[in-house]
Amino acid sequence: MTTKTALKFQRELRSLNALAIVNIAFGGIAIAFAISIGVQNILTLVKAQSLLLPQLIIGILGFLAFGISLRWLLSSTEILDGATDIKDDYEKKKANLTDEDLTGLIVQMTAYYRENKQTIKKMMVVSKIAGVCFLISGAINLTTILVSMISGAPQWDMLLQAMATAVSFGIAVASIYITHFFGKYSSTWDYRLEETSKAEKEFEKQLEG
Repeated sequence: MTTKTALKFQRELRSLNALAIVNIAFGGIAIAFAISIGVQNILTLVKAQSLLLPQLIIGILGFLAFGISLRWLLSSTEILDGATDIKDDYEKKKANLTDEDLTGLIVQMTAYYRENKQTIKKMMVVSKIAGVCFLISGAINLTTILVSMISGAPQWDMLLQAMATAVSFGIAVASIYITHFFGKYSSTWDYRLEETSKAEKEFEKQLEG
């Protein structure tokens, strides 16, 4: 029984780690994209030496997106650090894992989830968005490959486009897959929190009595 529960707990940890990594990767890409947009439009304003309202607005939005993406990247990194600490604790006890050790780890994980529940829920949404974005990117790259084949573009260019397409579709599938299965573990943690809350209320009633 302990072995089965331990394996399930291990899968829960891996799922949380994977979710955090997907969000970190997406946050990094969003930062690079935001910087690119912001810098390009600001440089356009500098070269034009006049106030171009569309470029100014887009440039400002780019730098705002940079700030939001950086903040999200840091939040995701903090979640990963916390999950890694629990994982390290599990690895230390794994060789001689007792029921008490496993119960303590589950309680530790539940407490960590309760403390960071809102951020983790947002990470699930962001992971889905990332999956859709990479899916669209893959579809665009695939369309570009087809157009290149028709126009007789160099094979080297098409090879690079094919690699980019494979990466985009791979990340898209991973993001959606991880979010789907993490949702099951999230439901389990929500149930644990609900039961813990009931137990705490019952204990308070007994103390009052």
